[in-house]
Amino acid sequence: MRDGAARGREGPLTRESEAVTSRPDVDPESSGRTMTALSTVRDTDLRDLLALAADLLDVEVAAVTVADGDDFHYPVAVGIEPFSTPYAAAMCRQAWGHGELFEVPDTLLDPRFTDSPFVTGELASVRFYASFPLSTSTGEETGRFCLFGLSPRRLDDAQRRVVATLAVAANRILELRLRRLAPMPAPTADVLAIAAQVSHDLQSPLATLMMSLGVLQGEELDSTTRASVLAMATRSVERMRGMVEGTLRLHDLGREAPGHETVDLRALTEQLLADEAEQWDQVGGTVDLGELPPVVGDPTQLTLVLQNLLHNARKFARPGQPPEVAVRAERRGDRVRVTVRDAGVGIPAGHRSRVFDLFTRTGHAQGHGIGLATVARVVHAHGGDCGTEDLPEGAGAALWFELPAG
Repeated sequence: MRDGAARGREGPLTRESEAVTSRPDVDPESSGRTMTALSTVRDTDLRDLLALAADLLDVEVAAVTVADGDDFHYPVAVGIEPFSTPYAAAMCRQAWGHGELFEVPDTLLDPRFTDSPFVTGELASVRFYASFPLSTSTGEETGRFCLFGLSPRRLDDAQRRVVATLAVAANRILELRLRRLAPMPAPTADVLAIAAQVSHDLQSPLATLMMSLGVLQGEELDSTTRASVLAMATRSVERMRGMVEGTLRLHDLGREAPGHETVDLRALTEQLLADEAEQWDQVGGTVDLGELPPVVGDPTQLTLVLQNLLHNARKFARPGQPPEVAVRAERRGDRVRVTVRDAGVGIPAGHRSRVFDLFTRTGHAQGHGIGLATVARVVHAHGGDCGTEDLPEGAGAALWFELPAG
């Protein structure tokens, strides 16, 4: 660790420790792919995130760990050279399986760590530890985003959000690396267009992030200004994360055939609104649900459809007015048409025919131009259709989709 906090880069860090019967439940193939992705890709994106975490949280070491059942490996790290340690000696074994931030303010006061060679001074003198899980798209934990400090401290809420945000960004980078290493067909014109647009759109939040980091590193700031700049940097990372997540989701939808089962749209929408109640409460928004007949489709993918339509309605509310949204449905022969109508700023007439096209933006609010394209891709994969109603200017927007009736 920095300033000689860890000793023996090769010997002590890899020596055997007393056996512990429990081991991480990991898929060896998945662990191997993750190690390959972390060890063979030469770009510095993950190291840059770890360095940012170490600087912002004022810790000596930040690292990504991967478990293979017998050992914990730290192939990407700042403040220390990459290393491996047996399961019994690893601090991360205590955090494994925790689906959120795991924080130990003072390791000497926590009986799980008081005998650890990384705490006692035998290998290091760690007093603070925190980590956040890294997982696959199926939810399997494959590693952790770890922080190690030489002095005890307790993170505040803003710092915990920073750790979570950077860890999620690291997870997305890992996903991209795994995709990069997987066998892929020659890129189509559609894929090339997506890559070009995303590369362009990432420039703005990346520039803001770099400016924020420059201010944080180059000036002595009071706590209020520092918190403001840190919040700006966090928003930039979250915006980049949204772009990457949306693009990856759209890519996956093109490769996954939808399931076919009877879906209770009302129950699905009610659950979605319950899950996102905080976002609606923050803006004072309301959603009026009418009768929603069952349809045939994939419940997970249809959740994406409704989530994106409701998010769109919430985002394009009139300035200073809470979003008012109504969800209605009607039978049309062997199909069900679902309409999400809002009282927001509406869609300019010249944009209505292209609103479901990839990267189309109306200019009223910031967005990635991916959400409604995701709606269209899912609906069309179900053999359905989607569109907009021609409402008068100032009357809001009404977006609809049709699916086979259940």
